[in-house]
Amino acid sequence: MTEGLGELRAELDGIDEALFALVRDRMRCIERVGAIKAQVGMPVFQPGRAAEVERQAAARAREHGLDEGFLVRLADMLMEEAIRIEEAVVAQAGASKDEPANSPPT
Repeated sequence: MTEGLGELRAELDGIDEALFALVRDRMRCIERVGAIKAQVGMPVFQPGRAAEVERQAAARAREHGLDEGFLVRLADMLMEEAIRIEEAVVAQAGASKDEPANSPPT
């Protein structure tokens, strides 16, 4: 019986590895989103987009027989981290604009 548990835990470890790699890829994409928002002067937080992501999470939960509240909370956590990353990218872009060309880094 415990042999089956070990196999299942190994399977879970593999799924976690794939999941975390996807989260990493998502955050790298978020960095590119932040760079574009910085270029065009768009605010980081977009309430309409946040609501859409939550709606999509709830729909996917229903589609796959998962708990809606859980997937919406997960989407909210991902968006919270996305906002943190985008704000850092925008702040860095703003700092870069304030530095004179060819100035040494500080």
